[in-house]
Amino acid sequence: MPGIAMGMFFGYLDSTGYKLHTDAEMVANIGMFGLMFGSLSQIVAFVVALIAFVLGRPARRQWAAYRRAGWTTTKCRSAYSLQKQEAAALRLNSRLRGLGLAPAQPPGPMTPQPLRKPSWMNRVGLGLALLMPALLIFILLGPWLDSKDVQTLECEVVAAEPVTSSGGTRGGASTASVLVETSNCGTLGVSRGVTFENRDEVASSFTIGATYGFDIGWYSRTFFRSGVQSVREYRLI
Repeated sequence: MPGIAMGMFFGYLDSTGYKLHTDAEMVANIGMFGLMFGSLSQIVAFVVALIAFVLGRPARRQWAAYRRAGWTTTKCRSAYSLQKQEAAALRLNSRLRGLGLAPAQPPGPMTPQPLRKPSWMNRVGLGLALLMPALLIFILLGPWLDSKDVQTLECEVVAAEPVTSSGGTRGGASTASVLVETSNCGTLGVSRGVTFENRDEVASSFTIGATYGFDIGWYSRTFFRSGVQSVREYRLI
């Protein structure tokens, strides 16, 4: 989950060159980065788990022997920890004898520690692990959510200019759009039906000072009210 979250963050940074922040390509870019980072983290986790599995084979055999003898999990952990300490003490004494020093005292039996309740850090980590997939799904569903609860805003046009949304991983695959500045609705982005051939014509078709009805979806209206809201349809009132 942290890898997916990091990928989504880098995907957002990679998309900062787009002026239309509600563009479906930006959402896809964030989702693709999250998928790539998530896949890479899964590969790294698999390799680490495989190495730990191979290295922990002797310990698993010993643990299984303890369990067959009827030991509880707490006793198995204590015995395994004591054995590790004894092995470390033997290595240390070997080095001390090589240096002509007195050997260290062997470790005594360990008292099993009582089980502790999960700390608040563990709870926060669990909450983030559950929150990240929901956030990723919510971002990927942005274009679909933008088609719900479409409302018409009456806005007075102050300026309109053609722009090119480019950058990020798309390289030269830029998107033509028109940014419309309004006096009472902020900045609106028109990209539906806008191409490189007609973007100048679409921008010049707006009458400065006139009031237009812009259809804005729920996603843009809720999360990009202070940014660039994506326009689905518009008409002169």
